[in-house]
Amino acid sequence: MFQSLTRSIVVVVALATGGVATTAAPAAADGFRFGITIGERAQPVHGRGYRDYRGYREYRPTCAPRRAVRKARRMGVHRARVIRANRRAVVVAGRSRGDRAIVRFAREPGCPVLTFRRR
Repeated sequence: MFQSLTRSIVVVVALATGGVATTAAPAAADGFRFGITIGERAQPVHGRGYRDYRGYREYRPTCAPRRAVRKARRMGVHRARVIRANRRAVVVAGRSRGDRAIVRFAREPGCPVLTFRRR
């Protein structure tokens, strides 16, 4: 009787320690980090951009109408002017190769071109 009781206790303890070891290993692997830091760690800078681990990244504002006109002129649109601007897009009109040209820019950093039409 005593021998079977001790065997049962040993089996229960072995299963319990094995279960704890398997559940604690993935949790402990996430919490351990190793690295070398020289200087101070990058901190966010409010209002003028932000810092990340690759260094300083400049804050890039959305596409302003003036920036859209400049980009349209670089694209070859002469006498470029803003004809419509809302929260989603800036529309610039002018002349390109003698024809009327309309360029629509998205209000995102870098002023991506949505459409370019010549009439």
